[in-house]
Amino acid sequence: MINKEPSQTQTARRDMEILRELAREYAEFALSGHCLDMPERYRKHNALEIVRPPVLIFEQPWGEFGHYDEMKLTCEDPQYRSAERTMRAALFQKKYFLGDYIVHPYFRSPVCLTDTGIGISPEEDLIPSNTGTAVKSHGYKDVFPDEDALDKICMPEIGINQSETNRWLSFSEEIFDGILPVKKSGHNTHFAMWDDIPVYHGVENSMIDLYDRPEFMHRMVDAFTRAYECRLDWYEKLNVLDADQYYIHCTPACSYDLPVKDINSDEITAKDVWGRSVAQILGTVSPDMLEAFDLQYAKRLTDRCGLLYYGCCEPLDTKIEKLRQFKNLRKISITPWADVDKAAEKIGRDYVLSYKSNPAFVASEAFDAGPVEAETRRVLEACRRNNTPCEFILKDISTVNGNVDMLTQWNHTVNRVINEYF
Repeated sequence: MINKEPSQTQTARRDMEILRELAREYAEFALSGHCLDMPERYRKHNALEIVRPPVLIFEQPWGEFGHYDEMKLTCEDPQYRSAERTMRAALFQKKYFLGDYIVHPYFRSPVCLTDTGIGISPEEDLIPSNTGTAVKSHGYKDVFPDEDALDKICMPEIGINQSETNRWLSFSEEIFDGILPVKKSGHNTHFAMWDDIPVYHGVENSMIDLYDRPEFMHRMVDAFTRAYECRLDWYEKLNVLDADQYYIHCTPACSYDLPVKDINSDEITAKDVWGRSVAQILGTVSPDMLEAFDLQYAKRLTDRCGLLYYGCCEPLDTKIEKLRQFKNLRKISITPWADVDKAAEKIGRDYVLSYKSNPAFVASEAFDAGPVEAETRRVLEACRRNNTPCEFILKDISTVNGNVDMLTQWNHTVNRVINEYF
């Protein structure tokens, strides 16, 4: 039980009653046939079987849905509100745009960590969005103007914040007592040196210096890679990696190759989990330059993992041959800015084509099924010609103009088209 001052007892009791009622709804969803059966379909999919493509919606502009009764937070205490928000979001998605989304048959309480960082912080100007999304506009200032500045980078030290971890575990167990099991959940891997570097060096500087100061950039990438290696070492040492992932960056993660392990009782290493690597800012460089400035460094991290998912929003249709050097590669992100026909031809049956559907199609005032149908059919045709497993992931959604029906209709439209093929 979370200790409360006497004056807070009545409020805490009311908040807990709200959470317990939500927990019953959440548990009903978590223990439904939909949630219990889906992991096996995910495993077949990630084993490169040609099964019905998963359809998933993530990175929603949750702030736009506050006017819906189902998303109105009624708890007063910040911790209670955090738990309430988590459950309401899952139940809201179940009601309006479920697709193939699932939650675990237990509630996941986080392992909270401390991180000393790399010894230097970014300097930036921020312009927040007013649409409800977490996306902001950033103006980054160069904190690595020369070689000497790189000497400021140091290796992080990671630790478990045991008191905070225990606080959340105790709190979660109280909410779900007699309703649903509670287990500690670990951390996923995300190796994104080229998401970090522009934050510290600036986008324009980073791109220009690939040509003007290549050795300087190699030294910078190596430093960030060593920091990621250090963090991964710590995660293994502290046994905080997540070996019961349902998703790796919005895509299905359940796999026969990676048996489920329990963070509370099993030793978990990087070989037991997915690795994820990305170099979005290098989307316009040549395949050789991608290999030189990203892939050779990423391999130091991803080779340690059991499976690999590569890419995000950058077009990779011209770079798939280079990606084949990853021996544990299992899925590749293909965006609307890539040639999906070329991508499917090069991927064949060797990897999952993780298609990122165009979020612009849900950003208008009224839903138009035409572009969504055409996009979905184009992907399915390309994958059918090449016997390529695929999935449809809608993410990076900046706005739906406060209308959840945009997501409902998108989900309905994509599944309707898939029904023509499966």
